[in-house]
Amino acid sequence: MKVLYCITSASWGGAQLNVLELCQDQIRRGNQVVFVVGNKGRLLDLVSKVEGVKVVLMPELRREVSPINDVKAVFKLRSLIKQEKPDIIHLHSSKAGTVGRLAAINLRCKVIFTVHGWAFTDGISSVKKKSIFKWIEKIVAPFADLYICVSEFDQNIGLRGKVLKASKENHVVIHNGAPKPKEFDRRPATLPVRLVMTARFSKQKDQTSLIRAVKSLDKSKYHLSLVGDGETLEDNQRLVEELRLTDNVSFEGFKSDVSDSLIHNDVYILSTHYEGLPISIIEAMSYKLPIIATDVGGNKELVKDNGYLISSISDLTQRIQYLIDHPDLIGRLGNASYELYKNEYTLEHCLDKTNFYYNELIK
Repeated sequence: MKVLYCITSASWGGAQLNVLELCQDQIRRGNQVVFVVGNKGRLLDLVSKVEGVKVVLMPELRREVSPINDVKAVFKLRSLIKQEKPDIIHLHSSKAGTVGRLAAINLRCKVIFTVHGWAFTDGISSVKKKSIFKWIEKIVAPFADLYICVSEFDQNIGLRGKVLKASKENHVVIHNGAPKPKEFDRRPATLPVRLVMTARFSKQKDQTSLIRAVKSLDKSKYHLSLVGDGETLEDNQRLVEELRLTDNVSFEGFKSDVSDSLIHNDVYILSTHYEGLPISIIEAMSYKLPIIATDVGGNKELVKDNGYLISSISDLTQRIQYLIDHPDLIGRLGNASYELYKNEYTLEHCLDKTNFYYNELIK
């Protein structure tokens, strides 16, 4: 078969990693792959290195709302679809999902839209924006043959918002997956307990709340590593200096491979405001780390008997303190993380299930 993947931005994140893994997997299976993206970035660089993938840069495809560019993107993508004649069009991100569904109307291909968190999901503060995005999704909903939701949470949001129809079997949950971890030796945690968060610096991920959560802890008993870059990095660096935490909080920068950061730390934390199903947590689970995460999105599907869901800065502080006081518990929770990963969240399971639905659609 031939599969055309389309995503708005090449800047790195969970959706981009998913697209890269899908491109690689379909090439391994002997299928043809066309990749369309709106800008240059890490994803474009990595997909360009996958032998056999046809790469198309489409600058008209932009995240920002622009009626002129959006219309241009629809017609340009439609022309490409007619030229390439893919069996499957697999769309990722809200803008690409909208543009792609409009571009493929009445063309002979099956259209899939993967929901990596709805644009109107819980946790987004603007009521006006949520209403507009929900209205747009309802308009283009009939033009998708299949919705893939990365979490039960996202599926329920779609059903609640009446974008997904309960009476139609056009949606399925396929959890994100992480590849097999590198070989490592997970040793018992000792003081100082090593905390880590791997995420881009943004208001959504909210590293600020995590920094404020650790400020009252005994400085001799913990160290926090923050991996990533982004628009709020400098603000958080200044905050660490103001709180006199420079010896306890380190900024590791962006890493294309975070495995060493997961191997050499004890507890994974994600202080985010909203999510679909964070691959970062799944990666941490694969390295036997206990998880502390905000109770949003699909996090509750990942955090069961392997860690704690929290809802406030004080709650986060208390959970970290509890693990500092009970370091033996860190190993038990970490083992529970690995069992959950192994049983439900491997990359192989995610890719096999996606390919199964490709074949079902084109039968």
